[in-house]
Amino acid sequence: MALLTSAPTLSAPPRIQIFELCRALADMRRDEILATDAERQINLAGDMRRILMLDDWLHPDVVDPECLPSRSETFQQLASVIASGEVGHYAAPASGNTHWSNWPGGGTL
Repeated sequence: MALLTSAPTLSAPPRIQIFELCRALADMRRDEILATDAERQINLAGDMRRILMLDDWLHPDVVDPECLPSRSETFQQLASVIASGEVGHYAAPASGNTHWSNWPGGGTL
């Protein structure tokens, strides 16, 4: 069994919260936990195609009223990709922030 790349601190030890379990499973067994291409396709209408799939991006801190998704360059770019179908409208940031370690309060809000 794989070890965690960075062990989370439990919020209420020794009890493990659901979000902590999900984080650990996704870290340890990512390919087994996330949906496969075939599983994702089941949820799409027959004429829909995937135009972009991201594992990491720069997500706004939506708890902060100043960080609305509509002000986020990432979300503006994604809206442009959806509207145009042109993947080139999205420019990946130098580093994303979607790893759980960037959101220690996630799951508790």
